[in-house]
Amino acid sequence: MGDPVNLRNLAWALTTMLKVILLFYLLRRKLYRSHPAFFIYILTTILMSIVVASAYRHWGFQSIQSWNIFWGGQGVVICTRWLAVAEIARKILANYSGICRLASRLLLAVGICALAYSLLASQNNWQKAVLNADRGLEMSIGMCLVSLFLFARYYRLPIAALEAYLAIGFCLYSCFWIINDSMYERWRASFGTLWNFLEILTFFATLLLWIRAVREHTEAETVTVPAPVSPEAYEKLSLEVNVRLHLLNERLNHLLRTEDSRS
Repeated sequence: MGDPVNLRNLAWALTTMLKVILLFYLLRRKLYRSHPAFFIYILTTILMSIVVASAYRHWGFQSIQSWNIFWGGQGVVICTRWLAVAEIARKILANYSGICRLASRLLLAVGICALAYSLLASQNNWQKAVLNADRGLEMSIGMCLVSLFLFARYYRLPIAALEAYLAIGFCLYSCFWIINDSMYERWRASFGTLWNFLEILTFFATLLLWIRAVREHTEAETVTVPAPVSPEAYEKLSLEVNVRLHLLNERLNHLLRTEDSRS
């Protein structure tokens, strides 16, 4: 069996290569215009990989300087990932401003609660604060995306293939991070190397999913909704659901406008 450090370095090199390929396709498809937050997230991960790799090479993997740089960079990446997920939610709910505004407020509230929890539970340890913030925000991301998928399925809300793949990637990665952060906090002394390797491996799989989605994306991409019933019944059901969805959207718009005028 190979040296774990060498395997980790190989996995890190492969994921960095995939991130560069993904960035290339984002530029080629000009998705930095329609998905700026996701583009910034991928660009940030590339830059942070370069910075952390340089720190490891200069100070060593176990040095306190490298440790601080890694966790500082992780905090930046967490924020950009959270913004990218918020961007996906806005795009899926773009035609329903009231629902979108409510979702944005809920996501912001959950993010603030996660940050507050991380500060309270960190015990004046900023590295532990980043770990807790990461876990809290990943939980909010996972819950947000699962709720969004359930909402879209219930109301038969169409989702473009690109947004669907991006959301699935973020959801899977967030679920892994929640488990991984909890394991790392308790057993980091024994499984620190394994924790890093599994994190890279999970991101590797996520990047492959995103590359496929971005590579196959076209400007004329259409959204589809599964229709397990006959076309006539589906059209009638879709009309009824759309009416209910628009009514919900109008009620939320009225409620939020009323709250804004009071404040």
